[in-house]
Amino acid sequence: MPERKTRTSIATPPAGMPPARDELYRLLVENVTDYAILMLSPEGRVVTWAEGAEAMLGYAEQQALEQTFASFYPPDEAGDGAPDRDLRIAAAQGRCEAVAWRVRGDGSRIWASVVLTALNDHDGRLVGYGVLMRDLTERREVARRYEESRQRYRSLFENNPDAICSFDLDGRLRTANPAAEALTGYAADDLVGEPFWSLFVPGARASAREFFAAAVRGEAQFTETALTHCSGRRVETSIRLLPIVVDGGILGVYCIAEDITERKRAEAERETLLLRERIARAEAEAAAAAKSDFLAVVTHELKTPLNVITGYADLVRDGEAGPITDAQGRHLDRIRAGARQLLGMIDDVLAYSRMDNAEPVRLHPVDVEAILGEAARKLEADARAKGIEIDVEMDGGCVAETDAARVRQIVHHLLANAVKFTERGSITARASREPGAFVVAVEDTGIGIRPEHLEKIWEPFWQAEDPLVRRAGGTGLGLSVARRLAQLLGGDIEAESVPGEGSRFTVRLPAG
Repeated sequence: MPERKTRTSIATPPAGMPPARDELYRLLVENVTDYAILMLSPEGRVVTWAEGAEAMLGYAEQQALEQTFASFYPPDEAGDGAPDRDLRIAAAQGRCEAVAWRVRGDGSRIWASVVLTALNDHDGRLVGYGVLMRDLTERREVARRYEESRQRYRSLFENNPDAICSFDLDGRLRTANPAAEALTGYAADDLVGEPFWSLFVPGARASAREFFAAAVRGEAQFTETALTHCSGRRVETSIRLLPIVVDGGILGVYCIAEDITERKRAEAERETLLLRERIARAEAEAAAAAKSDFLAVVTHELKTPLNVITGYADLVRDGEAGPITDAQGRHLDRIRAGARQLLGMIDDVLAYSRMDNAEPVRLHPVDVEAILGEAARKLEADARAKGIEIDVEMDGGCVAETDAARVRQIVHHLLANAVKFTERGSITARASREPGAFVVAVEDTGIGIRPEHLEKIWEPFWQAEDPLVRRAGGTGLGLSVARRLAQLLGGDIEAESVPGEGSRFTVRLPAG
C-alpha cells in the first residue's frame, strides 16, 4: 500500500478573504482518509482519486484513473451487469445506496457502504457521478461474531437438559429455558418476576436466600435441595448459582438446576439394600458361628463316650476281663469297627467346623511320599476287607516346604474316599515334583462320578446316592474338607472320572 500522504496546508488567501470554495472542497477530499471519495465520468470511468480511495481500494492514482466503476465489483456481479444498473438508478433517482462486497486492487474483498450520487450541471445535464465508500469489513466481522455468539448462547440456553434461569440482583426471575419449565411445571411467562426462593420447599427457603446473597457477592454456590413442583410433588435438585459479571460488575445471577430425584431414590434404595445386606451378613456369620460352635461341642461330647466304648472293647478283646470265645471276639471286632467308623465321621465334622478358624500355615520340610505311605497303612485294613490293594509308588524324590498336618489330612481324605467307593481292583497313589510345586495323585477303579456331579462333589454333605439307601456311609465332608485345605495352602484339587471305570484326584500345591 503506498505511503499515506496527508495534505493539511491551505494557501493563505489575502488578508480578510476566506479560502476559495473549490480549494476547500479539494482539501476536504484529499484529507479524509476514512472514506474513499472519487468521481466518475458519465460513462462510469474514474476521473478523480484521493488518498482515502487509495488506502481503501489499493490502487495508486495512475492505476485508478485507468479503471472503470465495474473494476470495484466482484466478478460475478460485474458479469451480471450490476455496475451499469447502479449507475442507471443513480442517474434516474439521483443516488443509489448499497452495502455490499467490493474488490480491492489485489483481488481481496471488503464489505463496504457505497453511496453513488449523480452530478448534474445547472442545465440538469449529467456530468458524472460522485462515489462515497466506507469500509465496514471489520464492523461486519464484529457483528458476525456477536450474532454467532448470541446464537450459540441461545442454542445452549434453549436445548440444555438442565434448567437455566437468570435473576436480577433482587432475586427476581428474568429468563427461564424450557428445561426450567419442565422442572417446575410452570410456563416461563408465569415464572418471570418470581423470587429465587419461592419454589423451594418451605424448610429450604431461608438457606436459599443465603445462597443467593453469596452469589450476588460474587461467590459461586452449589447445593442439593428440594423444589416444589406445580403439582405439589417434591423434586430433588442439584443447584449451582453463578454471578453474571459484565465489565467487572455483577448484574445478576445465573441458576443451573438438575433434577436428581431418581438418583436420590436410587441412592436411598442402595443404602437400604446395603443395610439389609450387612444385617443378613451379620446374621449369616452369627448363624455360621453358632453352627460351628454347636458342631464342635456336639462332636467333642460324642467323642468322649465313643472313646470309652472303644477303650473297653479293646480291653475285653485283649482278654483283660478274662477269656472270650471266638464268637464273642467277632462281635467285639464289629463293635470296634463301628466305633472307629463313627469316630472318623465325628472327626470329619469337627475338622469341617474348624475350617473357618484355621490355624496359620506352618511350613517345614516334608517327605510327601512318607505321608502317603503312612495314610495307606492306616487304611490298609479297610481296603483288605474289601479285597482291594493300595499301591503307593515311591521314588524317594518328593520333599517340599509345606504344612505336614494339612497335607496329611488331604491325603487321608482322598485315600479314604477312594477306598469307600472302590469295590474291586486297586488304588494307586503317587507324589511328584513340578517347577515350584508338588503333585499328589490318587487313582482308583471305583464306581466313578457322572459328569454333572463333578462340581457337586466338593459341596459339604453332598453324595450322589440317596442318603437313606446309599451304599457308602460317611458324612460327605471328606472331599470338601480336602479341597478347602488345599486352597488354604495356595493350591487346589482337580477331579477326572469315567463312570463305572474309576476316578483320579490330583492335588497341586506350592512347594514352599
